[in-house]
Amino acid sequence: MKKTLIIPAIFIVLAFLAASLYVLYPYEIALVTRFGEARKVEREPGLHFKLPWIDVVTKYSSRLYEYYSDTASVITSNKQTIEVDILATFVITDPKKFYQTSRTIDRAIRRLDDVTYSVMLSIAGKNTFEDIISSNREPILNEILRTTREQTADYGLDVKTVQFKKVLLLAANEEQVYKSMITERERISIQTRAEGEAESNQIRSKADWEAAAIVAAANVRAAKIKAEGDKEAQSIINRATQSNVDLYTYLKRLEMYRASIKPGTSVIISPSGGVFKNLLTP
Repeated sequence: MKKTLIIPAIFIVLAFLAASLYVLYPYEIALVTRFGEARKVEREPGLHFKLPWIDVVTKYSSRLYEYYSDTASVITSNKQTIEVDILATFVITDPKKFYQTSRTIDRAIRRLDDVTYSVMLSIAGKNTFEDIISSNREPILNEILRTTREQTADYGLDVKTVQFKKVLLLAANEEQVYKSMITERERISIQTRAEGEAESNQIRSKADWEAAAIVAAANVRAAKIKAEGDKEAQSIINRATQSNVDLYTYLKRLEMYRASIKPGTSVIISPSGGVFKNLLTP
């Protein structure tokens, strides 16, 4: 009789323990609900206790979740239609809020898809196709991430990253984009050439001014040196003539002869000689 009672008792105890205990792994977060109401959150890994058949344990991963959006058509600010895919990652930060707003990951992803789609339409629509595919895309993605975080703050999750997975231009717009890109490159080329010519003119003008200043300074110095030389020469002549007046007179006559009598000129000289006496008797 006792044996027949012990065996059922063991089964009851085992069933009670099985319904009361649950294991939480390091990469999991557990939310315990009672009659649909969130009671507590468990984050520590290990063995945990709950009220059997009353408490319900919902487990979520504490690791990153990835979300891939469907392809969306966006009209850019320069009226071009592009197709864009979004890749986002998020983590669950508040299991209570997450349970109250979404409960399941699939439902959370659907809500996140609605938010990112509307945010992407709004922000990408304010930029050109060239901005989205160029180095300007980083500020655009940062704005999408910031706005998405603000609109999902009450969902109990935190969006970590947002990236463009794919950006395609519709074939009908390709020729227009190519023409626009060519026009833009030509505008940049003309602007760069004009800036280069302006800078070249500035450099040339500065060089001409510096050259003129150098020449002027050199001319002033040369004139000063020449004046000093003439002064020194005149001083030497004055000293020489003062000591020998006849020599000075003789040299002045020679200068007069050189200036007045050209090669082939006939000169008639009186016997007395006059001013030409030095031609007869030095």
